[in-house]
Amino acid sequence: MNEVIKNIQARRSIRFFDDTPVKDEDIQTMLECAKIAPSAMYQQPWHFTVLRDRVLMAEITAVNKEIALASGIPHEVEKAKDPNFDSFRTAKTVIVISAKDDVEYAMGDCANTAMIITLVATSLGLGSCYLAGFNHALRRPEGKDFCARLKVPEGHTPLFAVSLGYTAEQPKVRKPLKPDSVNYIG
Repeated sequence: MNEVIKNIQARRSIRFFDDTPVKDEDIQTMLECAKIAPSAMYQQPWHFTVLRDRVLMAEITAVNKEIALASGIPHEVEKAKDPNFDSFRTAKTVIVISAKDDVEYAMGDCANTAMIITLVATSLGLGSCYLAGFNHALRRPEGKDFCARLKVPEGHTPLFAVSLGYTAEQPKVRKPLKPDSVNYIG
C-alpha cells in the first residue's frame, strides 16, 4: 500500500506523552512541511509558536479549567473535573498555529497546517493531538498576556495547536466511521 495512505490510516490522537523530548530536527521537519500547506491565493496567513514551557501551559490550562467549569456545558464541566485535565494533553512540546486576522480563509489554511503537522509527526514515530479548545483562555481580554508570552504577532489570533511527543498510551482503536457521509451527484 502507498506510504502516504498508510500514514494517514495510522494517525491517532494521542493524549498522554512520555518525558522524552522531541528532537529539534523533527520539529523543523514538521514546520517545513506545514509551511508548504495549501493556502488561499498562497497568502500563507500563519504563524507558528513552538511552545516548550510547561509552566505557561499549566497557567493556560488553569484558566481553561475555570472557563469549562463555569460554562454549564455538561461534557466540558465533566472534563474539567478530571484532576488530570490538561489543555495540552501532557505534551512537553506544542506547536501553536496563529492566523492572520485580516485574511478571509486563514482558518482553513491554518487547519491545513495542523493536519500536515500531525501526519508528519506520525511518519516520524511521534504521537500528536490536534487541539482547538486550548485557546479559550487566549480569547478572553486577559488572554492578551498569554498571546504576548507566546510571541503571537500583532494582528494574529491563535486558532489551533498540535501537541507532540512520544506516546505514553496505547492508541485507541478507531471508532467506526460515520455512515452515509458521502453523496455522488452525476
